[in-house]
Amino acid sequence: MDRYSSLSSNRKNRSFATKQVLAALVLLLLIIHRFPLSFSHANDNTTLLVIQNDEVMAAIVNPFDSTCYDWSGNIIPCDFRKQYAELLSDDPIPDPRFIDNNDGTVTDNATGLIWLKNTNCFGMMDWESALQAAKSLKDGDCGPNPSLVLSDSSTAGDWRLPTMKELCTLIDYGRRNPALPKGHKFWVVPGGYHWSATTLDYYSGMAWIVYIESGTTCYEDVKNRAGYIWPVRKKK
Repeated sequence: MDRYSSLSSNRKNRSFATKQVLAALVLLLLIIHRFPLSFSHANDNTTLLVIQNDEVMAAIVNPFDSTCYDWSGNIIPCDFRKQYAELLSDDPIPDPRFIDNNDGTVTDNATGLIWLKNTNCFGMMDWESALQAAKSLKDGDCGPNPSLVLSDSSTAGDWRLPTMKELCTLIDYGRRNPALPKGHKFWVVPGGYHWSATTLDYYSGMAWIVYIESGTTCYEDVKNRAGYIWPVRKKK
């Protein structure tokens, strides 16, 4: 190899090494800067939804010069640390927000929805089974703990799996373990995720989910038998 070829090879090696270092630095900055309403795949808790200006990607990325989105693609404040329901309504959040109806249900005064008090009545199921379990829920179910047994006179068909929007209204991004508003009346929330009834627009084989302990919104294969069920219904 002549001298010119050797110099050219060295330049290429240095250029490649520089690009590797820059790429690693960019990745590190993106991982460090986690947005409160970003989402990731259920098997990967790192942030995926970080949209950067193409012109700055070639340089050092400023993680604060970004655009943040909620699960449905709506632009939201990157520093949002409050109840997600506040973004969906012009009305102030009621105080108290949640009422324990002493019949195995909890009413959310912010949305008017009635939720099952027991967030783990059914254990873990795949998505189709979760839909059927919620639909089959009725008065007398969710024992044997007497404080959790459903006694609201409901019948099969009254309950359903919540939409992703409904499930997200429960999240308080200023809290963790669980990421639910202060003063909520729900039973101990299990680790893992809860199914929503909402599938991805571009692929029905994936359904949206929420990790209640962190408020992370994600998506999962509908055949995965690892999701919890949190039924909801409207007032009669």
